[in-house]
Amino acid sequence: MSISNLVFAAITMAYGIMVIVTRLQEMAQSGTLLLVPLIMVIVGFAAAVLGIKWILSSVEIFSSIEELKSAYDAKKGQMTPEDSTGFIIQMINQYRTNKATIRTMILVCTAGGCCFLVLGIMSSIEFVSAGLTSGMNTFNYLLIPSALLLLGIAMVSLLCSYYFRRYASIWDLRLSEISRSENVLEKTMEQNSP
Repeated sequence: MSISNLVFAAITMAYGIMVIVTRLQEMAQSGTLLLVPLIMVIVGFAAAVLGIKWILSSVEIFSSIEELKSAYDAKKGQMTPEDSTGFIIQMINQYRTNKATIRTMILVCTAGGCCFLVLGIMSSIEFVSAGLTSGMNTFNYLLIPSALLLLGIAMVSLLCSYYFRRYASIWDLRLSEISRSENVLEKTMEQNSP
């Protein structure tokens, strides 16, 4: 899911930069400072900054997961029960620390998947309508690879966000159970303290 978020963040950043460049060229060619292109430059700048910020957040989570996975792989053959417990605690801490970002990543992945699904459907409709409007059975076969690619990216993104949402709900359950256990332990210690 981190990779999907990196892709969507890069697309957002590129779109923002494209809007900035085209609108600034438009204003330079007209020789005046127009309100609508200026607003579009501001929106493009915001999109580019948001994309950069999201790239950094996604890379941070991705690298911390890779660190944990590398440490796990290094110990895989000679794992002790203490090591297993340590990895579980690190994973819980990782999720607890990045919970808000992970929730946002799920939303970004779902929104990006929906956008790619719409683009894939539009590309498929364009493929079919190109043959229908010409009155012949000739279709624009060059649209097939792009439609399949867009639909594939959409399906991967939507499935990834679905399964990660389930994963997050399981970790939320674990965190609430840990909190409950900590509260019970704290109350028991208070009752037994002299």
